[in-house]
Amino acid sequence: MFFVRQTVRNIVRHRKKSILHMLIGVLTVLILDIYAGNMDSTEKQLAHLPEALEVTARISTLNGSQKEGMTIREDRMMGVRESEYVKDPVFTVRLKFGFGAFTVEEYRENLNHYGMGMNVPEGVPGIKREEITFLAGVDESVLETSQKVCILDAALMEERGLRLGDDVMLTLFYYRYAVEGSEVFIEPLITDTYKIVGSMQIGDYQGEWLPPEVIFPLDYMREAYHSQGIEFFADSGSFVVRDPFQLNALKEQMHDEVKFLSVITRAKQRTDGNALTIMDEAFIRSAETLSKNLALLRGMLPFLAVIVIFIGYLCSYLSLQSRREEYALLRSLGTGRGRSFFLLFGETAFVEAMACLLGSLTAAVFIRPAAGVLALSGVMFFLAFLSGAAVAVLALHRLSVMEMLTKKD
Repeated sequence: MFFVRQTVRNIVRHRKKSILHMLIGVLTVLILDIYAGNMDSTEKQLAHLPEALEVTARISTLNGSQKEGMTIREDRMMGVRESEYVKDPVFTVRLKFGFGAFTVEEYRENLNHYGMGMNVPEGVPGIKREEITFLAGVDESVLETSQKVCILDAALMEERGLRLGDDVMLTLFYYRYAVEGSEVFIEPLITDTYKIVGSMQIGDYQGEWLPPEVIFPLDYMREAYHSQGIEFFADSGSFVVRDPFQLNALKEQMHDEVKFLSVITRAKQRTDGNALTIMDEAFIRSAETLSKNLALLRGMLPFLAVIVIFIGYLCSYLSLQSRREEYALLRSLGTGRGRSFFLLFGETAFVEAMACLLGSLTAAVFIRPAAGVLALSGVMFFLAFLSGAAVAVLALHRLSVMEMLTKKD
């Protein structure tokens, strides 16, 4: 209690200096809050950059001229779908179909509708998920299965007198693309009965081909190809990079394991979908900028700590210059070095604790940093400032008590 009473008395007795110390402390805390807030904000921006700047990739022909109507090998498609670095893969295969069963010779009268197989609704460019109405208990995840189901165009269903839940027989033909050139062949695939689990109304179709009037699950289409002894090829593919900070690992996997090539614009035109373009320029540029800013802020931390220590030392040193006789008197009355130190140091600690509190409250009102930022800057200020103050107080121990008591002004 003696220390507390004496500390409060000294602060009141030297109130002008105490107020000045407190103002300096408040300003220092505010500067540290701004610094810590900038560092915290930069760290958060860097951590959430993948959400703000999504990195996508698209499969194309080797010269990059085609992104649809290609032949993407099944092993490449599965390599992408099974990769731990990939999310939201989208693959499609194009079809033509007609209602009922008919022979190849009868295709002119019956094969007059377009369809697609896909693993997610986004395989139809421009479609919105709310434009698909599903049968009760069914959702878009049905496209990730191999069930014999389909989603039909709502207008076509009305024209044919069909409803959700009905079974419909369809004959499917598939597209076979010439390896070189632009020749396309349409050949018979399978005739089967499918349950209608959804109807769609595409309001803003953005594809290059005619909009599909039926959608099948992609894995069912793979099985249909295999059941007929036909090699399966997807005709378009894209995906989102799961973690853009692992771009190098993704690129290595896509190149070494999945065997994708980089786009070569001068390559000969072929329909092989064997090139991969990753749109990562904006992400890399932003990540590099944020990383440099963060490194700069972190590099400033030691210098900032030294500056705060120096401010603490300078304030305490200047304040104690006029109190050397007071210190000498304490020592002459039998007060030990330790007790003398804690009396003078306690004043600074109490004043700077108030400065830290006022500075943090001011920052919380006007700057509004996170609670962790306030705590970090407060602890940094308190430790650094008092370290400097402790050095200034300890410096008094080197002075001669008798010399200070006998010295004349």
